[in-house]
Amino acid sequence: MAIIREYSNISELLKSIDDTIAEYRRVLGELLKKTEELRVKSEQEAKLKAVLSKLGAPVTPPSPTEIGLRSVKLVINPLPQQELSLIEVAVEALNNKITALTSIKKDIEALSALGDIGIKITVIYVDDVPKNIILKFA
Repeated sequence: MAIIREYSNISELLKSIDDTIAEYRRVLGELLKKTEELRVKSEQEAKLKAVLSKLGAPVTPPSPTEIGLRSVKLVINPLPQQELSLIEVAVEALNNKITALTSIKKDIEALSALGDIGIKITVIYVDDVPKNIILKFA
């Protein structure tokens, strides 16, 4: 999704990026916590299956249903390992976004040397990441 935002100075833009990074880090922390919980469940399930197979019991996991809709995949009753894999993809994407924002912030900090000289700043965001910054003298 593309969004256009305007800022009156560089420090306002940097604060916006800092706020976004902070929010993403908070969400990343929650996802990492959920990932660890799923990892524990997955390990417990594997141990249980190993014990049951040693006892001679047939271990046939229920197969989760995956339905491909037009723009999203629907997974019904996933196994802990499958859910873990899905969440790990989200963690990686979020971590990449944080890295990109941090890099962009470092680049923009060099512009803060300009101070408040009456520049209008327009930022074009794509998926919450600045892709283009337009500077116009007032």
